[in-house]
Amino acid sequence: MNRLMLLLMHVLSLVVLGFGLVLDLLKIDISANFFVDIHLFNETRSVLGTLQSLWEGGNYFPFLLIFSFGLIVPLVKSGIVFYILLSKDISGKWQKLVAAISKWAMADVFAVSILIAFLGARAMSNTSATLEPGFYFFTAYVLWSSVIINFLSIKPKIPLLSNV
Repeated sequence: MNRLMLLLMHVLSLVVLGFGLVLDLLKIDISANFFVDIHLFNETRSVLGTLQSLWEGGNYFPFLLIFSFGLIVPLVKSGIVFYILLSKDISGKWQKLVAAISKWAMADVFAVSILIAFLGARAMSNTSATLEPGFYFFTAYVLWSSVIINFLSIKPKIPLLSNV
C-alpha cells in the first residue's frame, strides 16, 4: 500500500479517534418502581467528560491512567506514524517504536472494558448500562490504527531476479 493511501487512512483514523473521545461512551440509567417507574439517575459519559469528572472528584490515579492510555499514547503514536509516512528515513527503528507503543494503546480499550464490567457487575435489577457510539468509534480507532501499523511494518519484497 502506498504512503499517500496510508497517510489518508491515518488522518481518517484520527477523525474517528476524535469522535471516540467526544461522543458519549456509556449511558447509565437507574430507576425505581414506586407504582410507576421513576428515573433516579440517567447519565451519559464521554472519555473527555469522564476525565473531567475524575479530575474534579479528586480521583487522580484513574484520571492519569485514562489520560495516559486514552490520549497521550494515541497522540504520540500518531506523531510517529506521521513522521514515518512523511520522512525519507526508512530505518526500521521508528516502525519498531510505533509497534511497541501500539501494544500499550490496547491498554485503553482494556481499561474501558474494565470500567464497563465494573458497572455491569454493580448493576442491580433497576440499573442499566448501555454502550454508546463513542465506545464504538474509540474501538474502531484502535483497530484501524493497528491495521495501519501492520501496513507500515511490511517490508517491500526484494525481487528474486535483478537487472544486472
